[in-house]
Amino acid sequence: MGVLAVPARRKHAPYISPELPALGAAVLYALLVGFAVWHHEPWADEAQSWLLARDASFADLWTRLLHYEGTPGLWQSLLYICTRAGLPYRSLNLVSAVCGFAACCLVLRRAPFPIAIRMALPFTFFLCYQYAVVARSYSLVPPLLFGVAVCYPQGMRRTWALTTILCLLAAVSVHGMALSCAIWLAFYIESVRNWTNLSLPERRRLLAAGGCYFIALFLLVLSAWPASDNIFVRRPYWSFDHLMTVTSKSIQGGFAGGWIASAVAIALSLPLLWRGGTLLLFAASFVSLSVVNAVIYSQVWHQGLVFLGWLAAAWVAAQRVKPGWAAILSLTIVICFQCYWTAESAAYDWDSSYSASREAASYLEQTGIAHQRLFAIGYACVAIQPYFPTNIFANMYGGHGPSYWDWSIRNHVNEDSERLATLRPDYVIVGYKGTYERDLWIGRIRQSGYRLVRHFEGSTFWQTAIFEPESFDLYGRPAP
Repeated sequence: MGVLAVPARRKHAPYISPELPALGAAVLYALLVGFAVWHHEPWADEAQSWLLARDASFADLWTRLLHYEGTPGLWQSLLYICTRAGLPYRSLNLVSAVCGFAACCLVLRRAPFPIAIRMALPFTFFLCYQYAVVARSYSLVPPLLFGVAVCYPQGMRRTWALTTILCLLAAVSVHGMALSCAIWLAFYIESVRNWTNLSLPERRRLLAAGGCYFIALFLLVLSAWPASDNIFVRRPYWSFDHLMTVTSKSIQGGFAGGWIASAVAIALSLPLLWRGGTLLLFAASFVSLSVVNAVIYSQVWHQGLVFLGWLAAAWVAAQRVKPGWAAILSLTIVICFQCYWTAESAAYDWDSSYSASREAASYLEQTGIAHQRLFAIGYACVAIQPYFPTNIFANMYGGHGPSYWDWSIRNHVNEDSERLATLRPDYVIVGYKGTYERDLWIGRIRQSGYRLVRHFEGSTFWQTAIFEPESFDLYGRPAP
């Protein structure tokens, strides 16, 4: 009688769900962004949006004030809800942090990349700092754009969802509008190519959604069209050399900081975009953003939108075909550079003043100067206003109106530096964002006999270095 040999049971390595590392990355992201937000001092552009939402009515915001901001008002409308709910100014950057966390969760849960790439992407510079800690309208772009990427491959079944998100993306800013139009164009070109294969209900749905999108786009353009007395963006700037310069800087600053690394990263991703059918999507996004940057307005923080457009195109492509080694290497190059930028920016914000506005506001309140006849010189002074419930500057709206900056020709705040000897305010605070502004205004103030009382030092930061000052000098009128 034989003996049945029972093989020894093999010991298997404990199974680790891929959700656990993703959960750990989400927690780490929330902690990092939360600590950075706690130490961040909002600068003038962040404050301006909050003041518009706090001091203006919803109707006035959309029918008049946005014409001077040169942007649709989705971000300001969101802040309008926050201010009417009684949230303090400190919550401003929590709003952007929530947007960043939503984008982080979408990447971790839905991005069609290997788990290591998904865990690292949320910590890149634009997703973890510039569009999460810094509270600007661009904070809305990542979650909306990633929502588009999720819906895009099933666009014919989810046409209305895709159209709704694209309308919201267009309502963020002029640059968001450029991205939205580029994505809509790429999607509809794909749909037209397959028009004969579409059923009649699909065709009708596509045409109806397109009509609604155009109506929404028209209304958004109407709300943001610059007023005739706007002094911020008066007319388009047509220059091919400027277009090339801005495009070059967008590639470098949006990807890996240098021409070679950025070009290599983009080149390595092209096979994935080609096989996944999203080369047109990326090209349309890139061209539209480049034109808006060159013709209308561009700053360094707009460079991140080029990166996000590229990432969305890679996302959609990777849902259709498996990313190869070249695409993974492309993402890895960008991640390595941008995670370093995140670390540098967060470390600077932790130890230094991103804006001196909080310190200046505290001093003005403690000394009672905020309740005396105080003049402001320089747009940067807007960053001080949200720390007070009402306007504290006597030369803005007569000292009794709203607190936001007026971008019309009616604004005489900066010109008041030439008439201090006649107007004789008790104090003057100068907010400057460059040596030219500082030297110009301080020279005029000193000629009027005012003496320096206090200096408040702050500087905004970009990637690895200080970008520009946002400092304040307080001057007092000499005793008679």
